[in-house]
Amino acid sequence: MMMCLVATESLANMQYLNINHSNIAASIYEAMSSSYIPNWIASFNDIDRELIIFPWGIFETNQISSLFLDNFGDGLTEIMVHLGLWIFMAGITCSIQIGKLSESLAGRLYATVFSFFAANFFGKVQSLLLFVLMQILRMGLALDTYSRMSLLLSYFTSSFAVGLLFYCFFKLAAIFKSKNKPNSRTETVISAGNSIITRSTQVAEEKAPNSSGQIQWLEKKYEFLYDDYKDSQKTHFFFAYYLTAFNAIYILIIFSFQTVPVLQCFFITILALIFIIFPAIIKPFQKKIPAFLHFFNFSCIFLAAFLNLVLAIIQHLNPEFSGVENQGKGVILIIAVNTIVNSMVSLGMLAFEIYQKCKSTCGNRPKENKQKLKVLKIEISASTNQRSRPNDLPKNLPKAPLKERPRDSRFRREIRQQNLSEASFVIDSKTQSKIQVSDL
Repeated sequence: MMMCLVATESLANMQYLNINHSNIAASIYEAMSSSYIPNWIASFNDIDRELIIFPWGIFETNQISSLFLDNFGDGLTEIMVHLGLWIFMAGITCSIQIGKLSESLAGRLYATVFSFFAANFFGKVQSLLLFVLMQILRMGLALDTYSRMSLLLSYFTSSFAVGLLFYCFFKLAAIFKSKNKPNSRTETVISAGNSIITRSTQVAEEKAPNSSGQIQWLEKKYEFLYDDYKDSQKTHFFFAYYLTAFNAIYILIIFSFQTVPVLQCFFITILALIFIIFPAIIKPFQKKIPAFLHFFNFSCIFLAAFLNLVLAIIQHLNPEFSGVENQGKGVILIIAVNTIVNSMVSLGMLAFEIYQKCKSTCGNRPKENKQKLKVLKIEISASTNQRSRPNDLPKNLPKAPLKERPRDSRFRREIRQQNLSEASFVIDSKTQSKIQVSDL
């Protein structure tokens, strides 16, 4: 999800490159940057439009407002909707034990809502940073209640975004530490006789914050940040923060080089190329589909940036260039292919996850029945073996106390004792007779 949002934001924010865009490309850029919730907050702005236009580069050319709520009101509304759902699910799950959250339905819904909220926040870093900068640089526009609220919300939203980034970073650090913590510790001891003894001791689990239940819940809650990446190295595990750095650098380049369009487009192209080569070297991806989406999306950003670079160079050499619309068609083709492929892959992954879930739930019942039958067979066979082979029992088991014999068996014991005494008398008489014969 974050990768698709980064690609959409990067392609949409190319409208702020200070070049003469084609009409079709400008309309597509504007459609991509708009949210599915209309910017109803901007309707409360009564300030004269000419007073709030940001006086620099493409922003002045396109008459873009400097106020944060005019530019980011729809995105802020979308974030507030996700925030409300997150708070609602947090209220539901507050009474559930942390160890049971990762297995309960409410806990999974809470983790899903939080992942949508945080991913949407991280995916809009470019627009958020751009419009906050524009608002802060025009602090003198605090003319009425609306403009003051716009300034305060720009500070609050940017501070909240920075705090959320750091909070998630420390949580990821705790998850990475738990995943790479060794299960045992080897100690070397040298005795008095110069003999070396190595012993392995199990590392005791840490208490409350690092218990197994809390770690499982942390992994479930923040898996949207690391699930697609390997967990063996920090450069792999924290790759989502490299994407956040890309967003910040990307929009700062667009904002800073408004007076030099060729350098602006050139640096954007180089930045996209770096984020194609860098992951190809370190190979942070754990699965093939996230790797494909990354390289595909950044390839689309690179191609669109390269076309805009060519247009900037041509317009710098020939301001009366008439092939702008043809260049715009090429950009639109790239955006269309990017949107279609991302949509198809996302829907395919969703359908596959639903299929796997249904298959696992339907297949668990016969497996459980088979396991129960196997356990019953094993118990029956074990009991029959114990009855047929009593000598195979272990010798160390305590012997059962002997039962008292009934009184009716005394007569039998007396008969046995008489038979034994008679037999011994016969044997003694025979032995005596033999001795006498030998003496003679």
